[in-house]
Amino acid sequence: MMAFMAALMASYALLRTLHPLAARFGLLDHPTERRKQHRQPTPLVGGIAIFLALLLALLLTVQIDHRLAFGLGGAAVLVVVGGLDDRHGLGWKPRMLAQVVAALLLTLGAGVQLTSLGDLFGLGPLALGVFAVPFTVFATVGLINAFNMIDGIDGLAGGVALIALLALLPLSSGTGTEVVLLPAIAAIVPYLLCNLGLFGCRRYKLFLGDAGNLLLGYLVTWMLIGAVQAPIGAVQAPIGSVQAPSALEPAAAIWLIAIPLLDALGVIAKRLLKRRSPFGADRGHLHHQLSRVFGSTQRALVVLLSAAALFAGIGLVGQALGVAPAVLLGMALGIFLVHLAAQPLAPRAYRRLMRRRRAACSPMAVQQPEPVLQ
Repeated sequence: MMAFMAALMASYALLRTLHPLAARFGLLDHPTERRKQHRQPTPLVGGIAIFLALLLALLLTVQIDHRLAFGLGGAAVLVVVGGLDDRHGLGWKPRMLAQVVAALLLTLGAGVQLTSLGDLFGLGPLALGVFAVPFTVFATVGLINAFNMIDGIDGLAGGVALIALLALLPLSSGTGTEVVLLPAIAAIVPYLLCNLGLFGCRRYKLFLGDAGNLLLGYLVTWMLIGAVQAPIGAVQAPIGSVQAPSALEPAAAIWLIAIPLLDALGVIAKRLLKRRSPFGADRGHLHHQLSRVFGSTQRALVVLLSAAALFAGIGLVGQALGVAPAVLLGMALGIFLVHLAAQPLAPRAYRRLMRRRRAACSPMAVQQPEPVLQ
């Protein structure tokens, strides 16, 4: 609890301190692109504040061993490179290199590895063996990019990350991940308040920046794999071993990150089908589509965070009720296929909705009140 309170207070203090310094360091997001929602230059220091608050809380409250040091080292790499990208616009190649380096530090240094995918196909546990490290690196880089992609409206990336981390709380006891999990949750909360302008924090409006997007994806991956890796009640899972049952089944873990996975896989598939670069930027993300449909980014945020909480609940309840991992995986794949099949229909549905709205708002559609007879 001391780490939680330390991270909470440090995050709020750092956000207030870094907010006025952002312009001096060139860490401002200027609304120069059509797809951006804000109208004023906004500080990009949210991710830096979250990382520094987490680091400070851990330094003050726990003993830093070599595994934790490597894990935090990977986070530091992402925050530094992400901050440089926010300042100078490095492009996707340096960011990708930083993500691979961070994933290797987490996998080889901190020992956080996916050694088994569980009984995904009903044929027994699927051990990864020599593919454990490359698969974990691939999964880590993929999820980091997924969180980077969904950060398009206020509160979305931070909200989805917070929901995933909160869902892991009942599973973290004895796995070793709670050392980082609690202060990470605490560090994110003040950022969300400032980002959404809640409870008097409107004057400290700020964004995560690439540093924050990369950091949140990394932290969620770290905590997820830590829970999957560790057997129930174990303090530390041996590296390279297959443990069963784990605190979190891999098939259930997918549900905790369903929204960023749905968005990233859907957008990449759509871009590849159109023979475009998967690393480009467009307005085809889930939050863009829902913002157009509902006419409000706030409503889109509520829908997406509600869906994230619902999906996380399905994963946790499904595991608690003993639903077969193959069934959980099949359900997740079914939702993705429905989402992918609906993508070509989205523009047509949006145009039809816009025609109906214009027709409803036209002067001819407004009925004149009948005269009152005296």
